[in-house]
Amino acid sequence: MSLIVLAAGGTGGHVFPAMALARALSARGHDVRLLTDARGVKYATDFDPDGIEIISAGGLVSGAPHKRVRGLLRLGRGYVQARGHLKRWKPDAVVGFGGFPSAPPMLAAQHLGIPTLMHEQNGVMGRANVFVSRGVKQISAAFPSVQGVPAAAQSKLRVVGNPIRSDIAAVGDEPFPAVETNINVVVFGGSQGAAVFSRLIPEALALLSADQRQRIALVSQIRDENRAEAEPKLQALNLARLEVAPFFADMPQRLANAHLVISRSGATTVHEVAAAGRPAIFVPLAVHADDQQAKNARLLTDSGAAKLVREGDSAATEIASHLTNMLDNPSQLSDMASLARSNALLGAAEKLADMVEQET
Repeated sequence: MSLIVLAAGGTGGHVFPAMALARALSARGHDVRLLTDARGVKYATDFDPDGIEIISAGGLVSGAPHKRVRGLLRLGRGYVQARGHLKRWKPDAVVGFGGFPSAPPMLAAQHLGIPTLMHEQNGVMGRANVFVSRGVKQISAAFPSVQGVPAAAQSKLRVVGNPIRSDIAAVGDEPFPAVETNINVVVFGGSQGAAVFSRLIPEALALLSADQRQRIALVSQIRDENRAEAEPKLQALNLARLEVAPFFADMPQRLANAHLVISRSGATTVHEVAAAGRPAIFVPLAVHADDQQAKNARLLTDSGAAKLVREGDSAATEIASHLTNMLDNPSQLSDMASLARSNALLGAAEKLADMVEQET
């Protein structure tokens, strides 16, 4: 069978879809290897360590010229390293998942005449993907609408969704848990921007009445650096139940028990929430100039399956208002859950694997 190289790194949002594709390709008998950077390798838990190579990578950061030069030098070094690995491996195709660590392997493959494909996770095409899009054979998109796609690449675009874990998709196959007295709320932040919830959630819950708080069963991701400050505030609110941890390894089970998710709206998160069929309150990461997380959230907010709350002075008040409405009208949660599942783009890993096989 074919040897396929995946190029992904930087954040879990880039690596997790690559892992889902790797599982689909491996199940079809293909050999899969990963080129990533030092940050991305910690997320690549499903890959055989012998099939992973770490290359140099750096973003084209704004600011001081010397920082931009260092970023270019790291990318150049990554290109040389990736080219060496690809010449030795002789893969049948290379698939990039965005982020600057994917650019050197994609460019090297194109210069070596190896077919390349690309997956865009977000509702706005990232700079690295724009950079390599001219030479790719096919582009798979996670969202029905993707902004920033170069005109020359438009015809290569196919919407498949975002590859996600099968155990999370399986949550949506089960009935939504009945709301009896308490509402089970799961809060997580992803690999970027989780710290805001350690402040925002205690503030929002403090705005509820004592009776309302006693109906909130909270499971919250709070990183160790924020825990000492946030956890005592949550404990003082006398919630129905409280569990705090820096990371939850059993996220499928957490989602299965949840009536509501409060989270960022990274691409993987939005698709996982949709596939699991869970209502959500999304607080998009505010640092992106292209507002990509708010655009990601539209997969669910446009239909009413999720609420969007912007960071800012009114964020806690808005979250408290949404929680009040849900506590007063719990049937709203099951309605939102149905909408979420109906908007899920399922089977993305298999569709992307089909596209890879078309080019090998």
